[in-house]
Amino acid sequence: MKEIRLCDNGQIDLTEKLCIKNELGIEIQAFHDPYCDKDKLLIEYKNVLPNINGGRSLHAPFWELNLGTKMKGIREETMKMFNYAYDIAKELDCTEIVVHNGYIPGTSWINGWVNRSVEFWKEFFYDKDDSIIMCIENQFEEDSEIMMMEIDQVNDPRLKICLDIGHAHCNSKMSVEDWIKSLGNRIHYFHLHNNHGKQDIKGHNNDEHLGLNDGTIDMEKILSLAEECCKDAIWNIETGTDYFEDSIDYLRKLGYIK
Repeated sequence: MKEIRLCDNGQIDLTEKLCIKNELGIEIQAFHDPYCDKDKLLIEYKNVLPNINGGRSLHAPFWELNLGTKMKGIREETMKMFNYAYDIAKELDCTEIVVHNGYIPGTSWINGWVNRSVEFWKEFFYDKDDSIIMCIENQFEEDSEIMMMEIDQVNDPRLKICLDIGHAHCNSKMSVEDWIKSLGNRIHYFHLHNNHGKQDIKGHNNDEHLGLNDGTIDMEKILSLAEECCKDAIWNIETGTDYFEDSIDYLRKLGYIK
């Protein structure tokens, strides 16, 4: 069966029950806020995680971070936050960390940004072992080009892609199918949620994080393509908590969950 995890949205009590019931792993998101009570949360998670018989991953902080920036202070803060996440992931025995590039289309020459990102990753990985894979998640990237360049030029097995299909659907100019086909086995991890794409509704956030069968992404088709192009990739359900159970049931009906 697929390795499937459930994001906790910082609500570990709810997620723990569903992970145990459905034999799912977990993506820990509570530490994405670097100003959380880290010590208190570490105690809470260390008490809960042994009950979950599945893989573990961690979502790193991402607010205003940019690993390919020219600005020295922003780069230093990004490195600090990635190392902060890495230390927590090691303490909680996570095997993946999900991070954002922080790249905003149109704000930087792509080749220059990629060159700086390569140097960033070389520095980051210098004193790291191979127990954790860093997974770069697409957010505002308009297509897969910059992430493909970044992965290929870093050329390190510890750096892969987390394809967030919801972000690809509502923020990019490329179809979700083409994201998967172009990135192929560079994808190690998926964030699965649905939405209605670009809607241009004033005050509306198109990144709706709906249930897997509740938007305009043809989820059955996308999951089948994911199996074809990157069969070993981990799937993480990243819907809103109200959609957790329906999304688990949806994957069960398709045969991906027992």
